[in-house]
Amino acid sequence: MEYKSVIFDFNGTLLFDSDFHHQAWKQLVKERLQLELTENEMNNFIHGLPNVEAIEKLAPNKYTLSEKEQLSKYKEELYRNIITNTPNIKLVDGAEKLFNILISKNIPFTIASASIIENIEFFYTTFNLNNWLKLEDIIYDNGKYINKVDMFNDALAILNSEKESCLIFEDSLSGVTSAIEAGFKNIILLHQKEYRDEFKSIPEIIYHSNNFKDIFTFLLNN
Repeated sequence: MEYKSVIFDFNGTLLFDSDFHHQAWKQLVKERLQLELTENEMNNFIHGLPNVEAIEKLAPNKYTLSEKEQLSKYKEELYRNIITNTPNIKLVDGAEKLFNILISKNIPFTIASASIIENIEFFYTTFNLNNWLKLEDIIYDNGKYINKVDMFNDALAILNSEKESCLIFEDSLSGVTSAIEAGFKNIILLHQKEYRDEFKSIPEIIYHSNNFKDIFTFLLNN
């Protein structure tokens, strides 16, 4: 393993949680909007959008910004409750082993996530991330980031490393695009389901898998 630092995304990368988000959105829409969320609406109004923007698309001109922000917070509370009540919830297979390997090799790593602080604190406690990371070293959505470009740069500054020797773990096209825009060249893609066609032409993606066990083998041999 020649990499000198690692930055992990969290949602969809260290935790396969898309179904939990879907459940939370469906519950929110049913309770507060008195609507049934369709699969088409999920794909077109939810995926890839900030919560406030998604709510506006689902209910145009119905809520003030303050009301949409409150609904957004409630959706994230529902999401956390779903995880809390999910038996045997854990990180993606092999993630903890990779954390331990990185520590044994003195390779610094952190998380750069678009999640809000309430979720980050929840993840930190639920998945015992204190075994590997300091909470203050995790980059999250504190309201100042437009996208993940500056998140990756701030994470790299915490690691005191160089982009050429840093490995990025991501799951989304927007995350991959932000990493490339920030100047990172080595990206491993996690995908819970199929490997989508839009990723196949991106040379910065050096490997892809749906688990860290395969990725660990790849890293040992490269």
